[in-house]
Amino acid sequence: MIARRVAWVALLLGLAMVFGAVGKDVVSVVDSTGSVVEIPQPVERVASVYGIGTYYLYALGVGDRLVAAWYVGVKAIDQAPPALARLESRLSQLLSFGDPNVEDLAARGTELVLADASRHSQFAQQMAALGVPVLLESVETPEGVLREMSVLGQAFGLETSLRAVSFGLDYTRVLAAVEEDTAGLAEEERPRVLFLGTDRLEVASGEMYQTRLIEAAGGTSVSQGLRGSWQTVNLEQILVWNPDVILIPSYSTLSASDLLGDPDWQAIRAVKGGRVYVIPRIIAALDTPVPESLLGLLWMERTLYPGRATLDLATEARHFYTTYYGYLLSDAELDQLTTP
Repeated sequence: MIARRVAWVALLLGLAMVFGAVGKDVVSVVDSTGSVVEIPQPVERVASVYGIGTYYLYALGVGDRLVAAWYVGVKAIDQAPPALARLESRLSQLLSFGDPNVEDLAARGTELVLADASRHSQFAQQMAALGVPVLLESVETPEGVLREMSVLGQAFGLETSLRAVSFGLDYTRVLAAVEEDTAGLAEEERPRVLFLGTDRLEVASGEMYQTRLIEAAGGTSVSQGLRGSWQTVNLEQILVWNPDVILIPSYSTLSASDLLGDPDWQAIRAVKGGRVYVIPRIIAALDTPVPESLLGLLWMERTLYPGRATLDLATEARHFYTTYYGYLLSDAELDQLTTP
């Protein structure tokens, strides 16, 4: 079971991070590449060139220590959701994109860098040569979400370690509740889901976090057999898959009406049944492996199984944004998140 496996990961990581962060001048953590990174304490100035990882820093309460930040799906200030701009008053000064600049980050007095393990190995070597430690990270599974929170919690000391433990408890609690809600369903009762990307023929592979969320929510991804990242398929393949539900992320160029009104898609079960949905967004995209994805899981369960969820999405959303982002949801934002 996903929830049980993740719960054990959370427990072990939680114990390790708390004991590893107590009273040390230098903290040693292991990044996603298996490298041991020595981080002098305290860290007051951090740069995140890993757009997923930036949101973990806010969740850990150290967003005010950012000197430069990449945000997944945001490459200009006008692409930022309003809530992100309210959360981060310095967004116009921090927002960066493209390849990171070693000289610029050094000039900003950066003491720690969070980078993308799949893209930034050479950059990490350059920063390390300047004496700046770099954590190379990559997240694509529920276990990876907990591990990312654990590593970053340790990197900033005891207080953030305890906060990471709190998040781990919430994340595994939500996973377990959703798993219990859908545990008794037979395979034929589980909706077959197509997760689209930025256009109508781009789909999520079986190795992506989006597929893990679908499975955790009690569904089956029709594209689970594909490897790698986003994959382009043809309409004939989608007709063969004939999904029951189609999900569209908030960063897509598509709307639900684009598919519901397309004559070429009318034979697909999800379109015939009107079960095409755009995932809402408040700060980060809920389908990506960010801390907010625990709300994405709850939203997905409500969408796949209306009336079955035991956890209340509105209650969980208020708890998450207040506890981890220090952000008070407006009524309009709550409606946006919870209205089907």
